[in-house]
Amino acid sequence: MITAGVDLGAGAIKGVLLEDGRRILAAASAPARGNPVGVAHQLLEELGEAANIGPGDVEYLCSTGFGRYALPERHLQISDFTSSARGALFLFPRTRLVVDVGTQASRTMSTSETGKVLKFKMNEKCAAGAGRFVERCSKYLQVPLEEIGPKALAAEHPKLISSVCAVLAETEIINNVAEGVPLPDILMGVFLSLSQRAYSLMRYVGIQPEITLVGGLVRNVGMVKALRETVGLPVNVAPEAFYAAAIGSAVLGHSRLVKLRESSVATAGT
Repeated sequence: MITAGVDLGAGAIKGVLLEDGRRILAAASAPARGNPVGVAHQLLEELGEAANIGPGDVEYLCSTGFGRYALPERHLQISDFTSSARGALFLFPRTRLVVDVGTQASRTMSTSETGKVLKFKMNEKCAAGAGRFVERCSKYLQVPLEEIGPKALAAEHPKLISSVCAVLAETEIINNVAEGVPLPDILMGVFLSLSQRAYSLMRYVGIQPEITLVGGLVRNVGMVKALRETVGLPVNVAPEAFYAAAIGSAVLGHSRLVKLRESSVATAGT
């Protein structure tokens, strides 16, 4: 039984193929490029090729993310919160608090042992509290995005960014550069500022172990270090958590498909 989960995010499209709700067959991502549906279709083809299966072998397709309603062939659409929570639980079964720093927004949610979202909070301010701000810092500081995290680890005296507005925060960064603040200190300051904003969301929903980080910045070593230092507790991190929302939607698709089949068998029996 193969199900697919597609996360149509603001910055990237992510897809996962899952077998029997337990094993990841393939996972891939690509920039949205202003055409999320087209990219999603291409991604599904690539996933099928990677898993050596045909389009007809995917029995249930679930979408999630910013553009989840746009995918016409979906069987089910699922909210970001629900899919991210189930994806985190799939990777770390003892997860009770999920932190997701996405491209456009940061969100946290507490979950039950079954993956039900109990309470959630999303940042309602500027992009300075989300992953897009890291991309803008990369541009202004002329540091490739993939190098920002590793370079931040060399910081000795991180310079925190106090502004919650992205425009004002960028002005702060420019001023820091003009004052001669070392680049690693500026970069780690960016990640600590992001982690502190995430921490305020975590406190709202209630901090409890285990904590799992998911989403785009899970691969950024600077963000991971900053979040662990800010929270003062272990934080689960895994490369697959980059696909957490897509994984969660595929898991939920499997559950729905099982129920539909059970219902069909019961109806046939009567």
